[in-house]
Amino acid sequence: MRHLSKGKDLGGLVAQIILVLCLLAGGWYITSTTLSNLSTRGITTGFAFLSRPAGFDIAFSLVPFSSASPIWMALIVGITNTLFLAVAAAIFGTLIGLVVVALRMSASPAASKLAAAYISLFRNTPVLLHLSFWYFAVFSALPGVRAGFSAGSIAFLNNRGLFLPAPIADLWVWAVAAVAAAVPLMYARHVASRNPTAMFARLDIALATGLLLFCLVIGIGVRSWDLPVPAGLGIRGGLLVIPELMAVLVAMSIYSSAFIAELLRGAILNIDRGQTEAGQALGLDKRVISRRIIIPQAVRMVIPPLTNQYVNMIKQTAIVASIAFPDLMLIFGKTVLTQTGQAIECLTIVTAVYLSISLMCAASMHAYSKVLNAQGARR
Repeated sequence: MRHLSKGKDLGGLVAQIILVLCLLAGGWYITSTTLSNLSTRGITTGFAFLSRPAGFDIAFSLVPFSSASPIWMALIVGITNTLFLAVAAAIFGTLIGLVVVALRMSASPAASKLAAAYISLFRNTPVLLHLSFWYFAVFSALPGVRAGFSAGSIAFLNNRGLFLPAPIADLWVWAVAAVAAAVPLMYARHVASRNPTAMFARLDIALATGLLLFCLVIGIGVRSWDLPVPAGLGIRGGLLVIPELMAVLVAMSIYSSAFIAELLRGAILNIDRGQTEAGQALGLDKRVISRRIIIPQAVRMVIPPLTNQYVNMIKQTAIVASIAFPDLMLIFGKTVLTQTGQAIECLTIVTAVYLSISLMCAASMHAYSKVLNAQGARR
């Protein structure tokens, strides 16, 4: 029996060695063939092209960029735009999902059925369909500049986008506003740990107070406002939210909210009903039971599947290239690739960036899950 076991182990080792050698040989063949074909076509390899001038403009950028900027700066723009889309869609999708799951689990049959239809509709249709609908059928179909919608002389909505007043303030003002908005949330958490039934322990009050403080600090610290002004056939000044960005945020937020709502509902239903009955026996009302007993356990349970949903949203941002929104895929996977001909390098960079962002998101959510589980164990 020992000889047979040793023979099986040796055979398995030999098979693994042969497999590794075959993979190495295949990789060497693909690499050598690719380099030979590139050399035949006169295409050089390497990443030196990143220092060349971009030679193109980008319609939406969170960082300063012009056609004279180097190509590596276009990469930074693509990464920041992709991260902005993913984070904004995750936040709005989660907030909408909370509303939908509240309606889905409400005692009203009409509200519950409406939420169920909402979830069924968006979970069983492709995200590209929603993106195309909101862009081509809604925002691109808005009237022109002269016939567009306006809120006095403050905001304008037309087929060129949404024009809003832009606050002009120093960086420290934004930093102070962010800290001021975070203080009520931290205070609410402190109060909730001591007195869960206190008014200031409620998350909705903390969020409203934080938003009010944020707006108050910005209103006091802003130096001036850059207002949009109609000028000829266009609008000059202000903050422009392009139609592509509006379509992407609306489509991805609504689409992801259906999945997030169903994940939350599954986590809540998975909690033993006896815990609710125990809370009622202690004289706690439904809000306190939900906030202090049900939701904390549901959050710990929903983190793993919610992590997968957020990672999927990061990868789904690549489809916004279909409506010409300048994300990483459009900027580097299409525009830069076409202009430089460095297909292998461009696609390698795009792959590495998406992989890094997804892994960092998964690691962050895993760390957050461990913290929540540790807090639950101490309680």
